[in-house]
Amino acid sequence: MAFVLDHLVHLSILVMLALSLNLINGFAGMFSLGHHGFFAVGAYAAAVVVFYGAQGSVPAGEAAVVAGSASSILWFVASLVVGIVAAGIFGFIVGVPCLRLRGDYLAIATLGFGEIVRILAQNTEAVGGARGMEVSYLLLERDVDTQNEYALLYAILVVALTAVTFVFIRNLIRSRHGRSLVSIREDEVAAELVGINLARAKLMAFVVGAAFAGLAGALYANYMTQIEPKEFNLIKGIYILLFVVLGGMGSLTGTIIAGFVLYVLDKIVLNLMPQEIQSLREVLFALILIILMISRPQGLLGHKELADTRFWQRLFRRQRGLKESS
Repeated sequence: MAFVLDHLVHLSILVMLALSLNLINGFAGMFSLGHHGFFAVGAYAAAVVVFYGAQGSVPAGEAAVVAGSASSILWFVASLVVGIVAAGIFGFIVGVPCLRLRGDYLAIATLGFGEIVRILAQNTEAVGGARGMEVSYLLLERDVDTQNEYALLYAILVVALTAVTFVFIRNLIRSRHGRSLVSIREDEVAAELVGINLARAKLMAFVVGAAFAGLAGALYANYMTQIEPKEFNLIKGIYILLFVVLGGMGSLTGTIIAGFVLYVLDKIVLNLMPQEIQSLREVLFALILIILMISRPQGLLGHKELADTRFWQRLFRRQRGLKESS
């Protein structure tokens, strides 16, 4: 049970990251390759809160903060909030100068940001340097006896927050601000002519996307309790981007479907293959991306959601017909 729940937690965190990236790349029409940088900022910000806050608040010689107590839960919530705020601030700092760029130039600039964050973390002793940081368990004591309970509790929490991310971004896209983003994606010149503030709309999408990436990072740090700079490399950013591209740039449900398919392929199917094939994991995903760009550049669902597809409408129309006939 703990094995399945552990994979569910990791998948949900990756889907949260992909949904937030889809807001930037899919709906706003920008091309960011530095989303793993915001993921790292959220993870390290949360780890610093726990390491220097929760663990540092315990006097020397006394036991560490008791997991599951009111104070430990408050520290956990504080770490999530700090992770969101820190990533949002970095999203604003990076977004202001970078949003003057377009296309490949924006991709290169954001890619540079992601690598800068990783290198800074690797060379800063205050956050553990290359060896990383250790984070205490805060929600529940985690040992052999409570492994299933801990995994279940965290899976429920992460899945719920992923659902919140989905609903928030969906409602944002359906709002006036979201329609402005879509119009910018379709035609920036026409959007500007009708009075849309391009810089403000893009910056809003960048900050919101970065903030949710920070939330994913904070959840990851608290769950893993050990983070290292090498976990936030470019491969992680490409992996997240693949979720978005395969599902469809501008499709939230497509991102979730693609995330599930790719995660199962990566963590289950490939792990059953011989070691020689597993060593080519990155090559295989690169080939998937190339083949997809050639054969179906719009992704599985394109700009549509699952409920807007003919298959979904026919399925529910058939079910309604069966109910009416019975």
